[in-house]
Amino acid sequence: MRTLAAPAFVRRPTVRRSGPGRIAAAGIAAALVLGLAACGDGDDKKDSSGSGPAPAPASPGTGGAAATYPITITHKLGTTTIKKAPKRIVALGEGDQDAALALATKLAGMVETTPPDGVAPWAKPKLGGDKPQIITMGENGAPLEKVLALQPDLILANTDYWVEQEYEKLSKIAPTTAFETGPSQDGWQQVTRQVGKALGKSTEAEKLVTDLEAKVAGVAKRYPAIAGKSFALTNAQNAGTVAVLKDRSDTSVKLLAGFGMSFPDSLAGLPGAGFAAELSMERLDVLEVGVLLSNYNGDDGLRKAIEGNPQFAKLNVVKRGSYVPLDSNDFWALRAPTPLAVEYVVDRIMPRVDVAAQAAKG
Repeated sequence: MRTLAAPAFVRRPTVRRSGPGRIAAAGIAAALVLGLAACGDGDDKKDSSGSGPAPAPASPGTGGAAATYPITITHKLGTTTIKKAPKRIVALGEGDQDAALALATKLAGMVETTPPDGVAPWAKPKLGGDKPQIITMGENGAPLEKVLALQPDLILANTDYWVEQEYEKLSKIAPTTAFETGPSQDGWQQVTRQVGKALGKSTEAEKLVTDLEAKVAGVAKRYPAIAGKSFALTNAQNAGTVAVLKDRSDTSVKLLAGFGMSFPDSLAGLPGAGFAAELSMERLDVLEVGVLLSNYNGDDGLRKAIEGNPQFAKLNVVKRGSYVPLDSNDFWALRAPTPLAVEYVVDRIMPRVDVAAQAAKG
């Protein structure tokens, strides 16, 4: 068993080979960012007040004009000052963009998530006729030249996994937000409130949180069998090992606990400081929980290999029918809970969890 600091639980980018032109573009973007840093107020690197290029015209009303600006947001990486209502907003995290869309905000750019068009099924209905520029994250985060080309006046990056590495450079382009608790630790409520504040829509954000929390609370009443049931959320990338979440503060764990389920001490006590651990087939016994939820990244061959392994097949949780295989959309809705994804989980996943919970004893 080994601890994973950034395992299969992080949405990995599609790696594309970079030709000379792309490398040159990246170099130009870097030079522009450095130029912005030289021209701007570089004395306080932790104040993301932004000194980026003048934004191109955009549709009015995208940023909550009724709010009083400037607005200052405090987070783990410093403070972000938004001087006026933003009109060109780029979201670099799934939680950020879904919160903005749920608050009826038009985005200039958002990150690629689900094939084939890069937009998750729960987010697509919120886009209307205007599709934002889709940004494919690289192995080290957002491509700066694409962000710069969108001329944002606000960058939402609370749920951007790479924000700690990118924050200083992104802040030279436009005011940039970041996580308040830790990477992948701000709950969807916290992200929604932060995004709402940045957009000047705190009242709307609070109502959104209250309404959705009521819907989450209603799950336990609708499906009493899940109350108190322990759970494990796993993701496999090869036939020899299975990664399992082990961090109580992880957003996925918080979401399932919010439905009335419990996170077992056997998983929380796995060694190491990472938020997940990789289990060999010989250590799958720690997955003997009330309900087992497992993802295979859309690889049917991998799923068959894991399910056909004797160590997996003999688990009581599997034999009694308390095992729930997830497709990629299911997994990422749980893995990256947002105000839109939570609705998807309630409607599409929890009925299956209820069936699995009913098969468990006690």
